[in-house]
Amino acid sequence: MGDSSLPTGKEPVRLNRRRLLQAAGAAGVGSIAGCIGGDQDSGNGNSSSDSTPSDDADFVDQPFVSVETLAIDQMHFNSYNQDNFAYSPGYLVFDELIYYQADVSEYQPGIVTDWEITDDLVTLTVREGVPWHGGEEVTAEDVARKLKLGVYDGGTMGRFTSAESIEATDEYTVEVGLEVPVSEEIFLSSLKGDSMDVPEDPYQEILEDFEDGGDGVTSNGEGLADLTIDEPNGTGPFKYADRNEQELVLERTEEHPDAENINFPEYRFRYFENNQAQWQALQTGEVDGVAILHVPPEIHDGFPDEVKEYQITPNWGAGVIFDHEHKHFGQREVRQAIAHVIDREDVATSSGPRTKAPVDIPTGIPGNFEVDDEIPANDWLGDRVDEYETYEGQNTDRAADLLESAGFQKDGGTWHDSDGNPLQFPIKAPGGWTDYVDACQVMVQHLSDFGIEAEFVARDEAAFFGEDVYGDGFDVAMFQWTTAQAYPYFNFEFMLDSPDQTDVFKYPDEIELPPVGEPDGAEEPFVSADELEDLLTVETGSDEEAELVQRLAWAVNYDLPVLPIQETVDQSFVRTDNWDVVGPDDSDAQVDWPMTYLPRVGKLTAKSE
Repeated sequence: MGDSSLPTGKEPVRLNRRRLLQAAGAAGVGSIAGCIGGDQDSGNGNSSSDSTPSDDADFVDQPFVSVETLAIDQMHFNSYNQDNFAYSPGYLVFDELIYYQADVSEYQPGIVTDWEITDDLVTLTVREGVPWHGGEEVTAEDVARKLKLGVYDGGTMGRFTSAESIEATDEYTVEVGLEVPVSEEIFLSSLKGDSMDVPEDPYQEILEDFEDGGDGVTSNGEGLADLTIDEPNGTGPFKYADRNEQELVLERTEEHPDAENINFPEYRFRYFENNQAQWQALQTGEVDGVAILHVPPEIHDGFPDEVKEYQITPNWGAGVIFDHEHKHFGQREVRQAIAHVIDREDVATSSGPRTKAPVDIPTGIPGNFEVDDEIPANDWLGDRVDEYETYEGQNTDRAADLLESAGFQKDGGTWHDSDGNPLQFPIKAPGGWTDYVDACQVMVQHLSDFGIEAEFVARDEAAFFGEDVYGDGFDVAMFQWTTAQAYPYFNFEFMLDSPDQTDVFKYPDEIELPPVGEPDGAEEPFVSADELEDLLTVETGSDEEAELVQRLAWAVNYDLPVLPIQETVDQSFVRTDNWDVVGPDDSDAQVDWPMTYLPRVGKLTAKSE
């Protein structure tokens, strides 16, 4: 298979009345309404179903086989507990509230088929005829339960509504009272990625405990983030059937309205420990597809023609996170010095020359793939773009000045603090994620050459998330800096004022910050929560919006709660020897993920030959 060209990115999506309003102006404002107005009774969930290859397709008795990197016998299906959550299978076991086509920046209906948003009220219409796998029909009460739990769990929706303001007004209608006006962009983005995965048992008991002023626990004392569910009561077109140590088996849910588009009986997830094992399985045909897999050029070029690649721009990227309570990394000068030493372009080139773009200016704004020789992320900075620190990398003189100002001295080629302790730390990342491994190894080399004793520590995926990141077991790690959202608000919220900011980064709620573009200016208190609240409700396209984005970007750029390193193009793969599937130019193939979403709309079907 030859090397396909790398997508160069898209115009950044601005906060406006429609998700698909682009920076260049309105583009097809009516298209969302058009796609929502499609025939939901067809079970298609998408307006483009008339071109599906599954029309009149015969049922074929063969499973679709994919991969899973978590231990099959340890995974569970409670999305609020990230430790061993069944991420990829969850896309099939549960329907999402809405779906998002990344290439055209359009939302598609899921459990929620229509929405109406005014200054003080959001009205959601629930899809009829979707069954819980336990037998009951999904209703507005279930959707209301999901939204309320999201508020109690600290989700974005809690910034503009309360659980008490969410109500099922009839069997298929949910109303959300707004405490402050928000745009459609903000509201729909707050639904993006949420699944209908909270059946009455056990989640109603948890919700009622929250409503009674408790911590959201069951009668057995299990909290929302601790609960594990081994056999899920789902809502998707495939349901849990069986598992052993090596394989999870899902079977087609015949009662689901999308089942008529699916002409095969099972979906299986087979355990593979790392990327290398997945490359081989794709190469040999042991598996039929992979949702997300980093494949370097030399491996990609060796794939047979039957392996079809899909590249999706997910507004997703990796960076360096710090424990801000650490005596060294809690110092701004140390974080800035590290940023000056690491060459982001070198890191991106080494970890993914086809699929990675270095962050141009670390501001926390996504959109770093070039478009017509421009960086879309920088559009938000306007005429002030040159006032932000670029941290170009390998600037050892500036890094040395910063460390010396923080009381460090270089002795014997190694930097030491005022107590004589060397500046040393491990950078942790999942050992099976080859792009993270490559990135960390390059960063370690840059830092070591400068005199910082860094080392890369590869961790098992479950240990990395469960013990290190969410178990308070790291000083420095490779982690996300994005939230898969194009609008800057969501990344700012994640880095500056989120549960991760508090519980993972240990980043303070208030910092001292000089004026934008004046690093030597007088510092004043900066409370990110206040700035975010203003950005949540500001008029879109206004000077005030631009000023707020630039101030929050300056907070990230100057204080570095997280050091953004690179953005990515996700790679997804499907083999075509036994499967008919649309190409990557089809917008339905730009929904997370082709191998899990396309079967729903009849665009990935088993060949009948």
